[in-house]
Amino acid sequence: MAGDVAQIPARREFKYLVDRARLPALRSALAAWCLRDKHAGPDGTYGLRSLYYDAPDMRLFKANEVENPLRFKARIRTYSDAPSAPVVAEVKFRDVDVIRKTRTVMPRGDWTAGLRPGAPLDPFTVRMHRHNLSPIVLVDYRREAYMSRVDEYARVSIDTAIRCQSMREHDLRGHDSLWRPIDHTERTFMHSSACVVELKWADAAPQWMMQLVQRMEFIRHSFSKYCFSVYSLAEDHMRDYRDAQSVWG
Repeated sequence: MAGDVAQIPARREFKYLVDRARLPALRSALAAWCLRDKHAGPDGTYGLRSLYYDAPDMRLFKANEVENPLRFKARIRTYSDAPSAPVVAEVKFRDVDVIRKTRTVMPRGDWTAGLRPGAPLDPFTVRMHRHNLSPIVLVDYRREAYMSRVDEYARVSIDTAIRCQSMREHDLRGHDSLWRPIDHTERTFMHSSACVVELKWADAAPQWMMQLVQRMEFIRHSFSKYCFSVYSLAEDHMRDYRDAQSVWG
């Protein structure tokens, strides 16, 4: 696989499901401590698209589903707003609450070349071959990101319009007619479409973050975009099965 391999420093990540109506108050609170990500577009967001890989027995999904304290995810990621943006192969390791990542930047033109037999190995392709990983689901969403201006590393991201589709090929484009929302009320059990708020920091959580959580009365919630996508797509299969049974029954 062509490109440089980067080891992302260890960090911690906490997620919260937040009603959209509370975003203005959250933005107002963040303004005292953070700057908006410089990559944001005119609307303050940018698009992210991730292709998740798993083994035939879905071992990565199952490890996430039961919240195994030691697990990893393998995905190919890019910025969906920028056709020239690099494609990045990521392996995301979790050790309880500590997150580590390796990233390999691939050429945008033919990023699949690095996945073919005989290509140089990197952390992503090593695990792809070791666990027989292949594409499972494509996930797309909008991200509103903030960076602390008082800490060495502390970030807040707000993810919205989260959608997915089944994908069995090394393809980041997808099909416009197949997107399925996964942040809807049936899956999140909220009164309206949810936002996924994520707090990230390096060592100890900044005081302002702890105060933010208390003031906003946030409740930590496990929300894996990969797992929620698999659940949503499984619901589609079950619905198709029930419809077929009703026709032939």
